[in-house]
Amino acid sequence: MRVLHVEVGGSYGGSLRALEVYLAHSQHFEHDVLLYHRTPGAERLEGLARRVWTLEHGSPPRGPRPVATDARGLWPALKWLGSLFLVDEARDWAGLLRDLPRARRLHRLMRSGGYDAVHANNTFTFQAPTLLAARWAGIPVVSHGRNPVRHGPYGRALMRLTGAVVTDSDAFRKRLASWNLGVPLQTCYNCVQLSPPDQGRAVALRRSLVPTGGVLVGSVGRLDEQKGYEYLVDAARQVVDARPDVWFAIAGEGPSRGLLERRIANLGLRARFRLCGFSSEAGSFIAALDVFASSSLWEGLPLGGNGELIIPGRTGRLVPARDARALATAILEAADAEAPSGIDLQAGRVAAAAVADPRANARAFDEVLEQVVAAARRKRAAGGGEAAAPA
Repeated sequence: MRVLHVEVGGSYGGSLRALEVYLAHSQHFEHDVLLYHRTPGAERLEGLARRVWTLEHGSPPRGPRPVATDARGLWPALKWLGSLFLVDEARDWAGLLRDLPRARRLHRLMRSGGYDAVHANNTFTFQAPTLLAARWAGIPVVSHGRNPVRHGPYGRALMRLTGAVVTDSDAFRKRLASWNLGVPLQTCYNCVQLSPPDQGRAVALRRSLVPTGGVLVGSVGRLDEQKGYEYLVDAARQVVDARPDVWFAIAGEGPSRGLLERRIANLGLRARFRLCGFSSEAGSFIAALDVFASSSLWEGLPLGGNGELIIPGRTGRLVPARDARALATAILEAADAEAPSGIDLQAGRVAAAAVADPRANARAFDEVLEQVVAAARRKRAAGGGEAAAPA
């Protein structure tokens, strides 16, 4: 069976890392990988797939989100919130029309490649051209669900174009199931394989980031709006005010670096908060930390459903998103060596291993692909046709 994995790309983020781990453990199929945009780091996939190539040169556009600026008072605000949904829907449908040429190019590639299945590695609303092209080509699609999806006509229409949706948390699967579209849904957790930390390197990293006797709080992830790092910076100001022996660091790179650097400077944290850039030694970086903090506004299952991995008070602490004060309180509790933390590190390891076994998750995703291909073949045998691509 031959599978085409399609990814928007532009940066080598969590979805591509998850694909990399899957490809390393899938043993049954021929795999090709196609990226919409040039992606530094994508060469890591070349030894795992038959072919890796790029559809277009250049970076993905990052247009501004429409924002109303003249709403005053409760009623205008309510009208603005209602209109925002309509604006977003109109923008998405207009974007789909603009993407029709890309969909036609993808259709030609899919037809010539002899593919049995197409895997949209991003959430289905990110890859409308992929879904259209596969429908025109008569190739079944399995799409991942990795990000929140607005429940509206656009999202529902695109989800109906899939043969199945695979979510990376069970909470997201249940949310999509409430749409009642009859699309098969299954949870396959993200898996990230880290090489064992180099303890020598971890010690060296720690020495470069925190003085002897200090407490190091950190995170790993791209510097992007989704990760909510501005709230971690705000929390850091509160933590440092209460505990002058705490330092902060983030390993990662991305478009929010400038914003975060300004926020760190404005809060007087330049000596206490380091943005370390991309690191190929994530395991060693994490091993150097005393406290790991995730401030994400949403996740799949960090690479979550954070609640599916974190047992409050036992394997970690959960706080509301966008709540810097609650995040600061949780960090202070975790950093307090004098008070019993109640955190069972071994239980945390067991919980993580239960959802992140790369071989088990690769087998589960292989089975989804096989089921979708078998269902498409039964439909064709029963006389089901395929949509024609526009000229």
